Amino acid sequence: MKYVKWLLYTIIDIAFNIVCYLTNPLVLLTASEYGNLPWLLTWWDNYDDCLDVEYFVKEHVPSFLVYDYDKHYKWHSNTGSLQTRGIYKSYVDILDWDFTWKERLQRYACRVLWLYRNNAYGFSYYVTGIVVRAEDITKVKTEEQDGYIFYTTDYAFVYKDERPSFFGLHWDNYVGWKFNWLKDGEVERCMLACRITPFHK
Repeated sequence: MKYVKWLLYTIIDIAFNIVCYLTNPLVLLTASEYGNLPWLLTWWDNYDDCLDVEYFVKEHVPSFLVYDYDKHYKWHSNTGSLQTRGIYKSYVDILDWDFTWKERLQRYACRVLWLYRNNAYGFSYYVTGIVVRAEDITKVKTEEQDGYIFYTTDYAFVYKDERPSFFGLHWDNYVGWKFNWLKDGEVERCMLACRITPFHK
């Protein structure tokens, strides 16, 4: 039953991903200066990160989109004190509010790329994600012994595989729900996972 449930949730999730791909640039027009979307747009947003994540702007966008992040922001990771709907979320302090028009366009482009990188993240957490109890998990396959992960419960499963594929590439398979990180005694909502590719570098 859990596999049928995952399949149905995945179909729903893919449908909303398509909606997000079409609307992300428009949705971002409502973002605050602090890099957060309104509560009504939670399904588009990252549940644990703001839109202006330091490492992403500095390391993962084309060079012509990089603005002077340190001049304008101080970033705090999601281990800090800010909570959104009871979940720790990264946030920024604004050090300099004076963005040039070029910087505002660069920031907007970086936010667009961030949302596409984490498309429909909130939906995959709040809607198609499920609550998992660590005490319910059976570790059928472990990365240490088998080279990949397959954990299961009566109501959920997770398969994660990053073994070599071919031509120096690796698998990047993540299927089920992301509860492989849970520690003993934890009870957490875990987002849906649906990623299968042999072309990861």
